[in-house]
Amino acid sequence: MKSVSAARMRRADRLAAERYGIPVLLLMENAGREVADAAKHFLRKPGSVIVLCGGGNNGGDGIAAARTLHNRGYHVEAWLLKDPAEYKGSLALHYQMARRLGVRFKRFDTLPARQRLTRLKKTALIIDALLGTGTTGGIRELYAEAIQTINQSRKPVLAIDIPSGLDADTGKPLGFCVKAALTLTMAAAKLGLLKPHANRYVGRLLVAEIGIPRLVL
Repeated sequence: MKSVSAARMRRADRLAAERYGIPVLLLMENAGREVADAAKHFLRKPGSVIVLCGGGNNGGDGIAAARTLHNRGYHVEAWLLKDPAEYKGSLALHYQMARRLGVRFKRFDTLPARQRLTRLKKTALIIDALLGTGTTGGIRELYAEAIQTINQSRKPVLAIDIPSGLDADTGKPLGFCVKAALTLTMAAAKLGLLKPHANRYVGRLLVAEIGIPRLVL
């Protein structure tokens, strides 16, 4: 399995756009579709899905996945950890598309703590789209609360690209880290995902092809 550092992956994303003209909007769309396909491992029949979305590209992948699953007939909610009024670029476009299609959005910070956990315990699948490979240092308070609530629910978690809170290069948790049943990483495995000590957070690891040219990886 090919593995790359977080810096190498950022370079690949940049070259995909600059050298080959592949827009981030398309990569998000492809990632969302791959996540929706992977969700079928946990959804043997139409069920409910809650997607927790951060404010970066990882969150955009989650919103694209929420829209695709909604369009396939699943009951989907996306919980946002950033005010969507602050969204820009491809993330904002995917948010608008999902809203127009009828995806239900909620602000994580407006949900009472007890209600968050109760709702997560009742869903069939949680999709972790909080934090991506660029995360370093400590986890901010609201994100730490979200990660802790996900883990407390003990429901199956599908992590997009990397479990939120895991260092992409070392595979060590950054204080708080999602424990996923399945991690669907984009284009190539990140170095940290293959570290033995990361297994308890990564779960099963799959790689999704989303259109980034192999030449730049």
